[in-house]
Amino acid sequence: MTSPAYTITHERTPTGALRVILTGDFDMSIGDALSTSLLEAAHRPEITHIVVDLEHTRFIDSHIVASLVTGYRAALTAKRGFTVVNGHGTVQQVLDVTGLSEVLCT
Repeated sequence: MTSPAYTITHERTPTGALRVILTGDFDMSIGDALSTSLLEAAHRPEITHIVVDLEHTRFIDSHIVASLVTGYRAALTAKRGFTVVNGHGTVQQVLDVTGLSEVLCT
């Protein structure tokens, strides 16, 4: 049995933040699942802040960038915080080149 190429895990903190942990490779086949996950998180009334953790993410493409923007916009509309943390290597380079690290990684 093989493990999936990616996982999206949610961990809620006592302060009301939701850590969305992305593990593996994220491409166009996963964009919709990530968008849905982030949109649902933004609309949960008990969540005050969404933290997307990329520590274990090896690859993202433009579809995942679009999903992060979708999640960010939904969080802003719902008056919640949204931050992307722990990007590294090519994942961080994608965020840097697109200019999103200045907005999402603060």
